[in-house]
Amino acid sequence: VTEALADLGLPMDGVRVVDGSGLDRSGRMTTDSLVGLLALAADPARPELRPVLTGLPVAGFTGTLDSRYPDVGAGVVRAKTGTLTGVNALAGTVVDSDGRVLAFAFLTEGTASATAAQNALDRAAAALSRCGCG
Repeated sequence: VTEALADLGLPMDGVRVVDGSGLDRSGRMTTDSLVGLLALAADPARPELRPVLTGLPVAGFTGTLDSRYPDVGAGVVRAKTGTLTGVNALAGTVVDSDGRVLAFAFLTEGTASATAAQNALDRAAAALSRCGCG
């Protein structure tokens, strides 16, 4: 996995893939590597990477995001969640108010409440959907 990511030209400083599941606490990903992969997958010149995006749950509709984003962000946020005790993550894409696709990755560590962290990450992704970032 590490070799494949490096072959894509993604920044690998700080990345450590242990078993590919994301459940090993010694594994590490960075926001740079996650956003880089998402941006590559959205690039029209890289159709072979499109499943990286199409496989992501859709806010308010599918997978781990089906009951999240009841209002702002529903249908326009696509993201993968990650949760370990004290660690919460959300990485994906969002369509902003200008119609642009933005890639994002939010990683937290040392959180006391998984629910509070999840809600904060959801609010951050939803806020991106409201910006006119173009």
